[in-house]
Amino acid sequence: MCRLPRRVYADYDYARHFPKEYVEKMKRTVPRKVYDNRFGAPAITRWVVHPDDYEPGVRRPWEQQELTANTKKSDKYHGKKIKQEYYELAEPKTKQIPAEEWTFFPGDLVQVMVGKNKGSQGTISHVIRESNAVYVDGLHTILESEIEDAKKLGLKDMKRFKEQPLFVDKDQVRLVDPNDNAPCSAKWVLNDAKTEYVRISDRTGYEIPVPEQAKVTYDYVTADKYIEAEFKDTPSAKVLERTYVPKLMTFEDEIMKTMGIEEERSPKPTYWY
Repeated sequence: MCRLPRRVYADYDYARHFPKEYVEKMKRTVPRKVYDNRFGAPAITRWVVHPDDYEPGVRRPWEQQELTANTKKSDKYHGKKIKQEYYELAEPKTKQIPAEEWTFFPGDLVQVMVGKNKGSQGTISHVIRESNAVYVDGLHTILESEIEDAKKLGLKDMKRFKEQPLFVDKDQVRLVDPNDNAPCSAKWVLNDAKTEYVRISDRTGYEIPVPEQAKVTYDYVTADKYIEAEFKDTPSAKVLERTYVPKLMTFEDEIMKTMGIEEERSPKPTYWY
C-alpha cells in the first residue's frame, strides 16, 4: 500500500489553534435561530450571515475594524431577509487559492510587483488566506490617521504609514529565488526520498525553504517550546491513551449498566420513513 506524505504546510496558520466557533462568530457566519422538531422534516436555520454569502475582508476577522464592518454587513443582511428583499453582494467573491497550492508564508522574502515600491524586496508580516492577500513589512504603504475622526474627539490628528494588502492571485507580489535573488513563482513537489513536500522555484528548480516564522501560532513560537498549563490543558499522554472499549449496547444502556439501573420494560418499536 502506497501512502503519500501529509501536506504539513497546508496547516500553517497563526490562528490554526483558535476555536472554530470563535472565528465563525467573528465572521458573523453563525446560526441566528434554528427551527427544529418539524415532525421529521429537516431543520431550518436562519443565519446571521449565511456562509455562502460571507465576503472575506483584507484583515483578520477578529480585528476591530474588520469586526465592525462584518457587524454592519450582518445587520443589513438580516434587514433584507426580514423584508424578503434581495441582498446584493458588494463585491464579486474572491476565489480562494487552495491550501495545497498556497506558497506564501510569514517570514518569506518577496518582491513587490506593483505600486510605488515596485521592485523592492521585503519580508511578509502576515497573510490573509481567504482573500489571497499578503502584507509586506514596511512596503506598499499609505499615510493614514492613527485614530479615526481624531479631530471630532478633540485629539491631535497623528499620521502613520500602514501596509496595504498585496494580492497573490493578481500577481502583485512574488517570492524571491534564493539562487539569484530574482522574483519567481513556486510550486510544491516531493523530495527525492518521497518523504515530504518541498517548495521549489518554477524558474530554476531551486528549493525555497519555509521560514520558521510560518510555524508561529497564537499559542507558541515553536511547538517544542509550548508549555502545558497544568489546570487548563489535557496532558498529551492522557489524550493518546486508548480507553474506549466497543460494546454491543446503546449509550443509554451503557450508562444504566454503569450506574446499576435495571430496566424491566420492553422498548416500543421504532419506525423510520
